[in-house]
Amino acid sequence: MSRRTAALLVLLMAIGCSEVTPVKENPGDAGLQAPPSTAPLKDVQTFSPAASAEPVSPSPGQAELPGAPAPAALDRRGAAPGFPASCVLPRGEKGVTYAGTDVDEMDAWGPAAVTFGPDGHLWVADTAAHRILELDARCRLVRTIELPSMVGVTDLTVTASGVHVLDGAAQDPVVAVFSREGRELMRIPLDKPDSATGLIADARGAIHVEHGFGDALEEVIDEAGWITGRLRYHHELDGRSLRALPADMSAADASTGALVLDGRTIPVAVGHRLGGLRILGAAPAGGFYVLAEEVALEEILVVDRTVRRYDSSGRLTGLARVPVDEQYVHVEHGVAVGPDGHVYALLTREDHAELVRLAFADKLASIFDKAASAPEAEDVTPVAPPVTCVSRATIMSTGWAIRDNSKYLSSTNTDGACSGRGKPRYIGGAGTYRSVAYDWGGFSSRSQYNAAMSPGTGKAGDVNTAGVESCSYGLDCSGFVSRAWQKTTKYGTATLSQVSWQMSSTSSLREGDVMNKSGSHVVLFVSFATGGIWTLEATTTNSYDRVVYITRSWSALSGYVPRRLTGVCS
Repeated sequence: MSRRTAALLVLLMAIGCSEVTPVKENPGDAGLQAPPSTAPLKDVQTFSPAASAEPVSPSPGQAELPGAPAPAALDRRGAAPGFPASCVLPRGEKGVTYAGTDVDEMDAWGPAAVTFGPDGHLWVADTAAHRILELDARCRLVRTIELPSMVGVTDLTVTASGVHVLDGAAQDPVVAVFSREGRELMRIPLDKPDSATGLIADARGAIHVEHGFGDALEEVIDEAGWITGRLRYHHELDGRSLRALPADMSAADASTGALVLDGRTIPVAVGHRLGGLRILGAAPAGGFYVLAEEVALEEILVVDRTVRRYDSSGRLTGLARVPVDEQYVHVEHGVAVGPDGHVYALLTREDHAELVRLAFADKLASIFDKAASAPEAEDVTPVAPPVTCVSRATIMSTGWAIRDNSKYLSSTNTDGACSGRGKPRYIGGAGTYRSVAYDWGGFSSRSQYNAAMSPGTGKAGDVNTAGVESCSYGLDCSGFVSRAWQKTTKYGTATLSQVSWQMSSTSSLREGDVMNKSGSHVVLFVSFATGGIWTLEATTTNSYDRVVYITRSWSALSGYVPRRLTGVCS
């Protein structure tokens, strides 16, 4: 019997006696009705310009569509008007929640995702508050589903059969299914949890886990409600096969990627580097939307996130921009196609968030300071390494040992008295936990952390940023990088420049380098991924609250710079 089948049987037997997850409803909308009730992943697939027989040369600094209709005509296309063109969600109890803002050495974060249900209602994963918000088609909050049993929801999708959430921050990530009223119906464990980046519901109602930002799709629940596990490497839209292949970001020239529509290659070219290309959903009249991320390293990493609209033949008919540099906090799955065929984006501001309907145009002005770039040159170490250097193998083995750490924590370690401590969310009661807990200001080595835990009386982690507690143990983001770099002194994100140098290209990134945002966050680079990079990092984002191995999209790294340890052996 498979693991999924066993989980299904156990959970179905438990449904009759399970408790209802707390739900808050708007008393003014009491009549709201709920709807009726594996092979290993392939290597990262990227597109090589040399493989295309149809190269495209965009105008420098601009994305243009020869012969495309005017913006006014584009705005009139699609289905009848549905969700409002603008919907404001206040910051706070009746809206969205942010965490880690205005705090040194902390990655600010907030809502993880937005999606639309088949009835046109908007759903928001308000992950920092561990809940889901439902708004009706007139932008009125009608329901709040509290999620005390989830660690950190990283994406969600809603179908007629229920609300499906990806608890990607759990020690053992799962897809959990809830009724519209908030009753948890089942959990499905993931076979490949590290690479899970999102959830997708297809036109049939089947639920897929997205791996590597769309590099592969794993069907976890089919349209009949059965748990499956089938894996495929393309999307199916209106009976057609569609796949997105961003450029190979390790290459000097990464300006061209491709879409593969029913076996036909459609080149996608940008002026700089095409870091991300993801299928967003179906457009009216058999067309489709694609989310693209163009990347350029200027003084900092600049990312242009755009939605590209194609007709049924694969012809580009419109472009719309999601202003990454204006976001107060990043929203990974913040762009969604509504049932009306329009595309909406969640824009975060300091005191609110706003869901806006994107307007398409035939061309977009460049956001980059420099013109279309030539292929990146290989970085050259500015100074000769010292006689005694740190090998990349040593850096990575230290990082992996921390991430793969396994230690029994007693109730004293998890819940003992420690004034000012904030308990990491993934930690419940006494038990064995993997990794090393996040501890703001922490610089514990793996051995120090383990020695402080059972039978020791130290406390595992501290996510409270009000102060550094002497009773807690673990690592924050720069503490983790400092340990991996074999430093005996903790360097912060603002002082890592004392022991590293800024690289001039992203294509030169190698394992053991970092992406750093001074005053905020730093991640250890492992390798390139489809649509982003694989990282090892200590983070509280999405309530991971520990050292994790995850995929970061390029838009999540906007404002960062690549750095290399001074004294790395190669």
